[in-house]
Amino acid sequence: MNFSVIPDITLQARPESGTVTIGRLAGVVREMAARPAYWWHLARFDGTPVPVADDLWLWGWPPGHRAVPAGPGVLTVLAGELSERTITDQGVAERTLRANRIRVYGADHPREVVNLGPGYALSLHATTA
Repeated sequence: MNFSVIPDITLQARPESGTVTIGRLAGVVREMAARPAYWWHLARFDGTPVPVADDLWLWGWPPGHRAVPAGPGVLTVLAGELSERTITDQGVAERTLRANRIRVYGADHPREVVNLGPGYALSLHATTA
């Protein structure tokens, strides 16, 4: 299944089930993004991802920084703006990633995330590992 085409996450596994679904992961990212007191002190702005919890990473993006996040997973931009480039059978697709939105992606196609802006960006990533 290509998770990168899902426009909205509407179903989540029940937390007590122990099953890690992409929907549950999106819920974890959304909940953690709403708690900056938990992760703000960990923020680094040199492009090095910092672990926040199991399979949850905080990324600081200096201008021009590029990375190829492992997938499948979920990310949200906390501050700033990022650009995602995905290579599919139909060509290269580019998408702007803005704050306060959950982005779900699969491992089906090569992808790259880059900070094209003049300022720093901050994002939170989770993977199904």
